[in-house]
Amino acid sequence: MISALFGGKYLRRNMKIRLFWIRIVSWWLGLKIQKSGEVTPGIYLFVSNHRSFIDPVVALHFVQALPLAKAEVNGYPLIGFGARMTGVLFVQREDVDSRRGARISIRNTWKRGYSVLIYPEGTTFNTPLPGPFRKGSFEVAAEAGIPVIPIAIEFEDVQDHWKDRSLLSQYLYQFGKSECRCKVAFGDPITEPNADVLHDLTKRWIDQKVSSFRKDWDGRQDNESL
Repeated sequence: MISALFGGKYLRRNMKIRLFWIRIVSWWLGLKIQKSGEVTPGIYLFVSNHRSFIDPVVALHFVQALPLAKAEVNGYPLIGFGARMTGVLFVQREDVDSRRGARISIRNTWKRGYSVLIYPEGTTFNTPLPGPFRKGSFEVAAEAGIPVIPIAIEFEDVQDHWKDRSLLSQYLYQFGKSECRCKVAFGDPITEPNADVLHDLTKRWIDQKVSSFRKDWDGRQDNESL
């Protein structure tokens, strides 16, 4: 924030500062991430399921991208300012004009040479599998010929899935423990001119990975209880 205030808004520099901050804060909060899959350099649409407000922090450990976030984040104290300084794209999901503007912002972001990170469920889900994916961003990617890289994330503690608590209550629960453990996987790029097929392939891959992660976590807990 200090860099942005006194040095102007230089996105690449601010994204580097963001990564440094993410690593420090993750260590301080006890965030333990098991990562699988590699991402080669390129311009992508990163598509992830959504479990917690901390999901972007997990993904942005490993990739450089501008997240698409719901408009409420813009108003969060401190977080909103930091998000604006590091290139977050805001959208009011129930506003048609806002969603149309988000599509334009995504295209322009790719033209500027940056990848985009989205959460097409539109909100966090605590169901065994991710919720329905909205198709708008897949249509933009299909039209532009931009590859989609699926991201699957799952937390060991299902109470880390944010749904009913307030932001403060969820934060205190999730990071009041000595560790917050999660798994994240990055898939291979998917290029497909048909938006429906692109959507289905991405959703299927993420569903399978989340299911596999859940089985791994639950199996581990069962073994530890014996």
